[in-house]
Amino acid sequence: MLEGEAALRPDTDPAPDRATHGDRRLVPIEREGELALRVFDPAAPARAVFAGIDVFPYAPEWAVPAVFTPFADGGRAVTVPNADGRDRPLEVAGQIAFTLAGETHTLTVSGSDGSRLSGVIADLTSGHETYRFRFITLPAPDAEGRTVLDLNRAYLPPCAFADHFVCPFPPPGNRLPLSVEAGERHVVTG
Repeated sequence: MLEGEAALRPDTDPAPDRATHGDRRLVPIEREGELALRVFDPAAPARAVFAGIDVFPYAPEWAVPAVFTPFADGGRAVTVPNADGRDRPLEVAGQIAFTLAGETHTLTVSGSDGSRLSGVIADLTSGHETYRFRFITLPAPDAEGRTVLDLNRAYLPPCAFADHFVCPFPPPGNRLPLSVEAGERHVVTG
């Protein structure tokens, strides 16, 4: 048990600290120059009622070829709202183009230089049948920019599980005009 004061280095430090207080894990963080302490409590009421994640059944039609095109000027930052109500820059690298149900779509994504791609997306199920937005990760594109967008792999952002996570909302243009009935839907409590 901690007594007195303890100086803890946040996650932005090259050697961040972690601490415990009883069963709780304490993680100091720094965001935009502000310090905060995340408390992970194994006895938290939300954790006690967590019963899993509801998902759509796997459907192969939601896995489609996609082509990544990096932005001509390199990566850029797009300002987007975040789950805590603040607008913040989201680093994006380019767009993927793909076809779903006979229609061509694009999504703005992060990552490049031979790494996996990731995006924040919403669709007509968002906020109703699914959480208000979801994350997606794609394999690294090949030399011609080819990759696969498998929406069966759409997953819930950390802020779907706890309020102390700061998640970016989808950037402009990343709201698909169709119901994506694939991937993770929402947290199940019971």
